[in-house]
Amino acid sequence: MNRSTAIFLTLWSLMVALPVGAEEIDIFTAAREGDVNAIKTCVLAGCNVNSTNSDFYTPFILAAYYGHNQVLETLLQQGANPCALDAKGSNAFMGVAFKGYDETVRWLLEHTQCDVNHQNQAGQTALMMASLFGREAIIKLLLEHGAKPDLADYQGNTAEKLAQAQGLSRIVEIIKFHIR
Repeated sequence: MNRSTAIFLTLWSLMVALPVGAEEIDIFTAAREGDVNAIKTCVLAGCNVNSTNSDFYTPFILAAYYGHNQVLETLLQQGANPCALDAKGSNAFMGVAFKGYDETVRWLLEHTQCDVNHQNQAGQTALMMASLFGREAIIKLLLEHGAKPDLADYQGNTAEKLAQAQGLSRIVEIIKFHIR
């Protein structure tokens, strides 16, 4: 094989291995599916762990949303920003509170420095999300780590008001206990 053919084959194999845009697709799919090995392979191939898809979800946000703590650990080790925001200004805590993954909230609290009181573009916090959906264990974790139950979103709703509107009296009592 001559040198030109060898160079052509090398370039061809690189193009086939990583078609344009494949690194984003692969890393997002891997994050969503909890595939640690695919994340590692993608990073070795040059994937950006802080890239965003059309909704501004990062691989970290997606992994958190689907409760994949091992992927979160891998992404964090590779330099992912755990406090990145999506298009609506929500962070990983909000998606996890919505989905109800207690262990992922615990992992985020232990391994990141993200603000548990971060408010998205609507003024909502992770505590509000958890209260709206009755996620008792998550509410307790967030409150234990400094979540402020008296914050209000831009429509004037607090975590307590959201729980009341859903008829979640147990959640209302937990929140009231933490209001000083």
